[in-house]
Amino acid sequence: MKRIIFSSIFLFSIFGFVNAQIGMGTSNPSPLSTLDITAKNATGTTTNTDGLLVPRVDRQRAQSMSAIPVSTLIYVNNIATGTLSGTTANIDAVGYYYFNGTVWVKLSPLLNIYNSNGTLPGNRTVTTGGNVLNFANGANSVKVITSATEGSFIAAGSSRGSLSLAGGSGNIDYLADNANTVQINASGNSTKLSIGPSNATPLALKTNGTENLTILSGGNVGIGTSTPNTKLEIASGTANSSGTRITNLTSASPISTGQTLGVDATGNVITVANPTAASVTTASVNSTTGAAFNVNDTTITLIPGTSQNITIPTGGKALFINFMLGIDYGNSPSGSGASYYEARLYIDGAATDCYMRTQEYGPGGLSAQFSFNTVKFLAAGNHTVDVRMTRTFNNGVASGTNMVCAPISMSFNATYLN
Repeated sequence: MKRIIFSSIFLFSIFGFVNAQIGMGTSNPSPLSTLDITAKNATGTTTNTDGLLVPRVDRQRAQSMSAIPVSTLIYVNNIATGTLSGTTANIDAVGYYYFNGTVWVKLSPLLNIYNSNGTLPGNRTVTTGGNVLNFANGANSVKVITSATEGSFIAAGSSRGSLSLAGGSGNIDYLADNANTVQINASGNSTKLSIGPSNATPLALKTNGTENLTILSGGNVGIGTSTPNTKLEIASGTANSSGTRITNLTSASPISTGQTLGVDATGNVITVANPTAASVTTASVNSTTGAAFNVNDTTITLIPGTSQNITIPTGGKALFINFMLGIDYGNSPSGSGASYYEARLYIDGAATDCYMRTQEYGPGGLSAQFSFNTVKFLAAGNHTVDVRMTRTFNNGVASGTNMVCAPISMSFNATYLN
């Protein structure tokens, strides 16, 4: 058997002359093609090889070509030669390449993201057209939503939805789980969790749909108010209640040193003067040897030794007065034994409503006791206090008759608190 080999150029010339289409393995090439190659065995189980063999070259050969027509196709079977530069800058693996007029470009197969990994060579945009991009695993999903008015990212899980951000070894986690817990946690080597606006706007914290805590851009903090005028302002919403409680410091806590706090007319907390320890100023007379004196119904007699000078400081004081007097009646005037005698407090020479009146127990040689206590408010300045006696009802004694009174004991104290 003789094998006759014709030049493919000769055959193409004949075919091209006879018909505009060229067929190889077929005498009836498709009119829609320029070159129609038909397999010798299009079906069946034959082990014969069918296919098109393109030129097979190494990278060096591809790099050495010049005046390469656009769309030239080669198969690079060796990349140990040549370099990744010039026209072969993309030839980094064995495979098919075509020439785009500048460099050889790899004929990469289409990658299926469901079963293949790939490398993104540049920026890409996915236009959703208002549709949701949803990554789902049963009831758990991550959704990317873009609409005409909204762009959102939703991570939903049957037990927990979370978003974790990491920068080096610093982490922040946002999570919500089915225990009704919503958290923002910083972890790792994070040194601070900073929350708030970077411009001059307030930061508000909301509960039950209402903003209850506000931090202004200047640092003022308001609880119950969105316009705090001080570093901390609390509006309790209840008249005469500050809305502030210190749980571990109560009225039962032991007294310590420190400054007393109060509020001014606008509610500002201020320091006030600590109260000074109370001191007592007392003017007193205590005597068991007082001089005897006469008492009758026509005059008012100053009891010797009871007159005291009191200086009251600015603002005035309440004066506590205590008086006790024991006397012996030193004579027995005709008709005596049933008369009435009175001891009365005088301030600045004026009689007060504080007095005690007693009746004699019998004629001659008997004693009597007078005592009273009172509180009188005195204005600032110098004052005189004393006790005076008179006979208020003669009851058988001639008017003007003296009764001699000899003091047995006398105590007269006038005191005020500073």
